[in-house]
Amino acid sequence: MSRKGWWLLLPLGLGLAGVMLLARVTLPGTGLFLSRDLDLLLILFGLSLAIFAAGVLIVKEVMEHLRQQSIEQARAEAFAEHLRFLQRLDHEFKNPLTALRAGLGTLALTLPDENQQQIVRTLDMEAQRLSRLVTDLRKLAELERLPPEFQEFSVGDFYAEISELGREQPELRERQYILYLAPEAANRRLVGDPDLLLLAVHNLLDNACKYTAPGDRIELRIFMVEDSLAIQMTDTGIGIPEAEVPLVWEELYRGGNTHDIPGNGIGLALIKTIIERHQGSADLHSRVGQGTTVTLYLPLV
Repeated sequence: MSRKGWWLLLPLGLGLAGVMLLARVTLPGTGLFLSRDLDLLLILFGLSLAIFAAGVLIVKEVMEHLRQQSIEQARAEAFAEHLRFLQRLDHEFKNPLTALRAGLGTLALTLPDENQQQIVRTLDMEAQRLSRLVTDLRKLAELERLPPEFQEFSVGDFYAEISELGREQPELRERQYILYLAPEAANRRLVGDPDLLLLAVHNLLDNACKYTAPGDRIELRIFMVEDSLAIQMTDTGIGIPEAEVPLVWEELYRGGNTHDIPGNGIGLALIKTIIERHQGSADLHSRVGQGTTVTLYLPLV
């Protein structure tokens, strides 16, 4: 019987016992349609039915709680093992990949043939991509498990960090890069992990550089939207097919028009996780051949 069925038996049993008990009190010396012994038997039956239904419901609730606890514990253990595996993988890959890239760099200097040098550069790029993939997967797993280190800081200070970040990305010098902070937002304050938020902005700029060509425009604007801070990145790059827009936030997903562009499909998933851990949200609009706009919304103090 379903839980709903047991819940119906509980008031039914209590009701039957109550009616018979009321009859015995209000009509002393007589039974209600039945003999005194049968009245008493029905009272006991009703009470027993109610007690039995209540007992079944309690047992069901306890078993459901234990089952949920078991599921949550199994999930926690599986996730912890997954995180340990990614941490080991990141650690074990780091040294050999670093040595491999150093060797490839030295080899490229000794090869006179341009085609051979191009092959070596391609190998180096793939080794770097593999290293970033493992590191980003570890970061993503840690973000989903470990609490961020929140602190209060000003939007103006955060903007200064973003400005420095832009100077560290040489690809931006080949684009029409615009960085803007709305005056009304400069003195507002955020509560969050500035390092993680800076990582989210770095991934935004990194994606914009990947999917644009030299001479294209990249704009990063920070402004107010009601009681939220908006960090909006707009580019004039290759864009994303409309059918694929809902999928780009998924881990390891890459668009059909990006196969010739290095990447691992982690950037936007990492951004989304960071923003959601800050009680914010992310939005993306794109058109093929026209570019992409990504907006991150963060609550302000």
